[in-house]
Amino acid sequence: MRTKAGEKQKLRATILDKTLVYLKQNGRVGAGTQAMMEQLGLTRGALYSHFKSKDDLFVQAVCADLEQLEASLENRFREQGVRALRSIIEDHLSERSLNDVGASCVFTSLSSDMQRCKAAHRKLFETHVERIFGLFAHALQVHFPRATSAELDARARNLYAGLVGTLTMARTVKDSDRARRILMDGRAHLIECFAPKAS
Repeated sequence: MRTKAGEKQKLRATILDKTLVYLKQNGRVGAGTQAMMEQLGLTRGALYSHFKSKDDLFVQAVCADLEQLEASLENRFREQGVRALRSIIEDHLSERSLNDVGASCVFTSLSSDMQRCKAAHRKLFETHVERIFGLFAHALQVHFPRATSAELDARARNLYAGLVGTLTMARTVKDSDRARRILMDGRAHLIECFAPKAS
């Protein structure tokens, strides 16, 4: 029984991971259940044995991604110290993030779809967002030791919004050179504003 339970959890995690990549690339509206399951090599029956509905799958996939993001940020802030914020800004606003939609920021790819979810689901997303803001606010203390808690919270919100907004705008632009300029200018500005102590 334990083996079967373990296999079921592993399959569920695989569905969440692969579905999220598909959703990031196609959007919620463009992601038909049948097409998603065909890409995963599964039947719709397999999907509904793990999730109540397409909406349930979407919400759980996004929340799983946000949980992974929180864990990744915690590790980077702990391991990289004062260099972490600069490193995160550079990674988020890299050409790899620009081009590899399926592996990058869920907010950049799916924020409009997340916005259209019902209130209870948006509340789940908001809980993750607040924790992410908290992680950034804590990391910003190193760079702004005299800032109040309210000021650090505001800086954290502005920093993360800047990361998401810059990448979103760069992806919207058709011309690749202009998109890269948006990334580079945004990256330089955010580093100057939020990670001045990073060498």
